[in-house]
This record gives sequence, C-alpha cells and structure tokens, in this order.
Amino acid sequence: MQAVAIVLACFGGLTLLVALSRWLAGRRSASAGHLGLAALLLTSAAQLQPVASNLGTYRPRHGDRPVAQVFCERTASRTHRITLTRLPEGRMQVFEVTGDEWRLDARTLTWQGRAVELGLQPGYRLDRLSTRFLRTTEPAGSSPSSYALSEEIGEDVWAQARTGTRWARYAVADHAYGPWRPLAQGARYEIAFDSTGLLARPVNEAAATALQRRP
Repeated sequence: MQAVAIVLACFGGLTLLVALSRWLAGRRSASAGHLGLAALLLTSAAQLQPVASNLGTYRPRHGDRPVAQVFCERTASRTHRITLTRLPEGRMQVFEVTGDEWRLDARTLTWQGRAVELGLQPGYRLDRLSTRFLRTTEPAGSSPSSYALSEEIGEDVWAQARTGTRWARYAVADHAYGPWRPLAQGARYEIAFDSTGLLARPVNEAAATALQRRP
C-alpha cells in the first residue's frame, strides 16, 4: 500500500507538470483537465499515506514460522536483561526487566471483503513485553515491567477496526497473547503463531529446565 501511495503521488506530480505546460502553451481547457486529475491523484495519495505508513508497521503472517527469539540473562536475583530478536530481519531490542516470568502479546489484522481482493495479507505487530511476580508480595521498591514494542505511525487502522469505524468492514483486529514463561539465566525461547495465539517454545536446555522447575 505504501508503494501505491508513492505511485499516485508521482503520477499526480507528473500530471501537474503537464497541466503547467499546457497552461504556458495557451491551452487553458486542456490545462484545467490535467489540473483536476492532478488534484485527484495527489489528494488520494495524501489520504492513503497515513494508512500505508501504519500498515507498514505490520509484518505478514506465514503459518507457524518463528517471528522472534527471546534470550534472558540474569543481572540480579529477580532482575533480568531480555534480548528480543525479530525474525527474519534480525533486528534486536534489549530490555531490563524485573519479575519472575515474561510474556509477549501482539496485534493481529485479518482482512476480509474487498481488502482480500486487493491482495492484503494477514499481518501482525509485536505489541508489548510484560513481566510478573509469581508471589503475591513483590520485593520492596520493585514492580513488574511493561514495554511497548512498536511505535504508532499514521492512522491506527487496528484501533479503528475494533471500534466499529469503516475499517471494521475490511479488517478483524485482535490480540494474540503468549504464555507466561520463566525468566532464567541463559534461557532462549522461540516465538511463533498458532491457531490460538502466540507460542513461546524453549529452544535450549536452560529454557526447558526452567519450565520443568516452575512452581
């Protein structure tokens, strides 16, 4: 969709140049027609750009392929450093967290109707990393961590689809929640989607052992 907005803007600019050349050549009626077409193209591009920018923050969903990895390093008794690696691009984010367990959640967009006819594919966006304490009493001065994983850009299509605006006709907006997993030194987990939401599979011995030992 971002490409469509760029193409419309380019054609609008070219049509505007043609309108100017017709005006300078004294062909006023032809110039007016091209000017109207240029205005239409540029207006369409301007309206489409915020939507295209927002949808550009979503990644396509491809079955059960891994979408991220999480690696945990202990920095204190109940404090860890989490490295989140987006797949397949390999972009990394590092977070300092407190707690005993962590989980990820994601926004999902499933298209319907004319949106499918236009070729839009189901997409997701990792939304938040959260932690929690297993015991009711938290350590003094500590609280669970919560980090937003994506920046909101342009027109928030997901939020509008959930509030019954025009986007509700074309998209089903939902949340996918991953399971709570132990924070443990050296534990590595692989994140993927299934039919019920997000999976967080242990991919090394440290993660598997932490899961077996959880209360």
